[in-house]
Amino acid sequence: MRIRLRSISTKLLLMVLAVNACTLLGASAAFFYHDMVENRDRSVRELTTLADILGQGSATALEFDDSKVATDTLGQLRGDPNINAAAIYTAGGKLFARYVNAATPGAALPAEPPSAGVQVLRSNLTVMLPVNGANGRLGAVYVDGRYDVAQWLRDYLLIFGFVLGGSLALGLLVSFRLQRRITRPMLAVSEVAQQVMQRRDFSLRARKTTEDEIGELAESFNGMLQTLEHEIAERSTAEVAVRTLNAELEQRVERRTAELVVRTQEAEAASRAKADFLANMSHEIRTPMNAVLGLAYLLANKPLEPDALDLVKKIRNAGRSLQTIINDILDFSKIEAGQLEIEEAPLHLDGVLDNLANIMSANAGDKDLELVISPAPDVGGELHGDALRLEQILINLTSNAIKFTASGVVKVGIALLERTDGSARLRFSVSDTGIGIPLEKQSHIFSAFAQADMSTTRRFGGTGLGLAICRQLVTKMGGEIGVISTPGKGSEFWFSLPFKWVPTQNYQPAALSKLEVLVADDSDVARENLALTARAMGWAPTLTDSGEAALGKVRNRLQGTESYDVLLLDWKMPGLDGLATARAIRRTMEGQQAPIVLMVTAYSRDELLKSEGSELIDGVLNKPVTSSSLYNSVAQAMRRRGVAALSDSPQTEATQRLVGLRALVVDDSDINREVALRILESEGATVQLAENGLQALDWLTAHVGEVDIVLMDVQMPVMDGYQATRVLRGTPGLADLPVIALTAGAFKVQQEEAREAGMNAFVAKPFAVDELIAAIQRLTAQREPADIASVEDAARADPRAEGSLPFEGISVADVRKVWQDLAVYRKFLAKFARDNADGAAPLRKLLDQGHGKEAASLLHKLKGSAGNLALPQLARAAGRLEHRLIEGSDPFSEWAPFEAAFAQALRSIAAFTADAAANEAQPAPANPPVDKARVNALLHELLDALDSDNPDLATPVLQRLDGLLPQAALVALLASVEEFDFRRAEQMVRQLVNELNEQRK
Repeated sequence: MRIRLRSISTKLLLMVLAVNACTLLGASAAFFYHDMVENRDRSVRELTTLADILGQGSATALEFDDSKVATDTLGQLRGDPNINAAAIYTAGGKLFARYVNAATPGAALPAEPPSAGVQVLRSNLTVMLPVNGANGRLGAVYVDGRYDVAQWLRDYLLIFGFVLGGSLALGLLVSFRLQRRITRPMLAVSEVAQQVMQRRDFSLRARKTTEDEIGELAESFNGMLQTLEHEIAERSTAEVAVRTLNAELEQRVERRTAELVVRTQEAEAASRAKADFLANMSHEIRTPMNAVLGLAYLLANKPLEPDALDLVKKIRNAGRSLQTIINDILDFSKIEAGQLEIEEAPLHLDGVLDNLANIMSANAGDKDLELVISPAPDVGGELHGDALRLEQILINLTSNAIKFTASGVVKVGIALLERTDGSARLRFSVSDTGIGIPLEKQSHIFSAFAQADMSTTRRFGGTGLGLAICRQLVTKMGGEIGVISTPGKGSEFWFSLPFKWVPTQNYQPAALSKLEVLVADDSDVARENLALTARAMGWAPTLTDSGEAALGKVRNRLQGTESYDVLLLDWKMPGLDGLATARAIRRTMEGQQAPIVLMVTAYSRDELLKSEGSELIDGVLNKPVTSSSLYNSVAQAMRRRGVAALSDSPQTEATQRLVGLRALVVDDSDINREVALRILESEGATVQLAENGLQALDWLTAHVGEVDIVLMDVQMPVMDGYQATRVLRGTPGLADLPVIALTAGAFKVQQEEAREAGMNAFVAKPFAVDELIAAIQRLTAQREPADIASVEDAARADPRAEGSLPFEGISVADVRKVWQDLAVYRKFLAKFARDNADGAAPLRKLLDQGHGKEAASLLHKLKGSAGNLALPQLARAAGRLEHRLIEGSDPFSEWAPFEAAFAQALRSIAAFTADAAANEAQPAPANPPVDKARVNALLHELLDALDSDNPDLATPVLQRLDGLLPQAALVALLASVEEFDFRRAEQMVRQLVNELNEQRK
């Protein structure tokens, strides 16, 4: 252990003591060595002298051979205790006389005389000397004396210890007296330093008592204290000044903070007032404006004089411009206030481009303008992003391009820049051949209320907010935006956006035909875009730039064995226009199977259909052409001809979206299997059923290649969906089969587990029909959903068949989404009630017995069944209780709401089935005629309610439209309102209004 010495006095004493001890030990060692040698030499001298005396005394006895005299001589040694033995030997080596000390045990004489000299043997010292006489050597004398070195050493060390201790004690006493003269001045300085540190009193001074280095130390220390005292005094004065200033500043800050609070409150009040004003003005302006636009539309469809019709069109155009301005201002206000949220949901570029095409084709109007939209690139998976905001950006940029382009081309392009694990980046561009933007104006073109110059505003109108909104939306979505422009030649506005990318297994339909397509269009850009769109679908296009050239291509084909499957003819072409070309081709191919003829036009569809020869064409394809519009137009034309060129599946109704699909549904709940079966069969699919994963694997291995997709529940007895999918992924011939996970659990961990097991998609129960079908289409490359049925067809349905379902705990919207046959729905409700007649009691028993895992499994199944049976309150309560069990939390905190929801559901089921039985006893009323005027009025009332962005106003109107609108349309509108997507709902309502007006003609 290391001792820390803090006292200088102690250090000095120990140093002196150590020096003294070392010195004394060194001197003592020297003395010890000298004394030890001297003691040995003295003993040898004494013993040698004694032996010499004995030899002289024994010489006469040896000479006269008188042993008695010799013995007497040796006997004189009895008085010396240090002599152990002695002997006299004759010259011949014979023992002549001897002496042995009786007090020395073990003393003995050697039998033969040893050699002459001195020997040291352990504690003995022996001397052998010759005895000489007058006539020579007479004999020898031998003496053995005691040589006790140990005793001598003990005595010596004892004396040495006393001397050393006394010397050290004396040295310590002297050192202690002397070190005080040295340390006292140093300790005085140290004591002053400690007082200064403890009392913070820098006026103290150390007393100088010597003139040596310690005196200089004291003097320097006092000088340092004086300097510190002076500086601290100055600092104290400065601190007083700073505190005074801080107090004044705090008062100023408090005054200004109070002023800022008041101003902030005023600004917030002004902002709220502005927001309220904008909302109120939006409502006050848009409500009558919707009426004006609607009435103008109705008036435009009346037989009017050309001048009056022109005035009506101007009213509609002015109304649309006002609507655009109001929408821009409201969107900018939302972005400015930070209230605009960016969603992340599955995004389908084809749908975005279709909406863009439908909206922008109307904006192009009667301009001599070619609007071209390139097909979406193949990203090899599913994109996730905000489709609504992407569509808004494209609409803003495209409408700008159309506005500033009197004639020429406006082209929308999309390209895949890069794709990495989990993300993809796309570049969108809108180019035009318009007026262009000067270089010095391009730097602030994306600023709010900025346009190229004031003449632009006067000439083309607008608020200058569109590009600012685009920039802020792109920035909020994590992208970049820019412009490349040359005055007089046109502009290209571009932006790039990152999207979440999810890999999917895209399967091309087995029966998708490779069609031979002839494209005739005098516009290079439109012609190339049509070819690009056709190639994207696997078709083989041939391009021509005139009707004459198209006719020549058809005639050349007729000379061989092949012909074109589809002709895409531009209506307005110089020379031989589209209709004339179609007539000439019909005449040329008279008596043969003519190809499908689609007229492509950027002009009025009605005007085209009224033209001579329009009866010879199979359909009209409005520009801009997208992949979906081209595919649907060709498919509809083939269906009208009774051709199944796009699909070898049996012919079904146009509303079916999964025609020819073969699906396997795996679920241990018969209710869930029935729901999936009815939904898929209603969409044209062929369905097989299995109750667990093992049963599904047995069926799949026995029917390899006979199913296109598997809908798999994840929690089942015998073998769950996760394990079944893992086995499936390792089975040859089935490893690439798409699997959709169906579960009532929407926990993140379950979704991750589904993906790890190899499932391709995840749909939570109760699933919306459109969501499920979209997932199936995405994984099997089925065609897009067909158009919704007309208003008049749906109105002929039995309104009582839907029922209002005024029973607590039963969701009307969910019944409409999943169940189309209420008789079947009632049957499964009754079965659910019978299966759960004991209510929550079995589950409570499991919980009381501590069987949490079994209880969670039972809750999971109950939640799925309740969701599919449109019992949302029970499904949510079961989900919360299941979540508690999965987390390991106390489940009884959620027990009371669950038990109440379960009891309410059983009561509502009993009431509903009883009410339905009573209604079945009454004859169904005849289908009433449709009051189209009432439907039209309700639709316009719904538009006003949607404009308020308040679901509480829109829902009652939707309930009044129950039985008057197609079920699919009503479900889609309800879903949009529930998701607060009021703008999309408005688009759907306007489409329904247009369809209704077409029917009323």
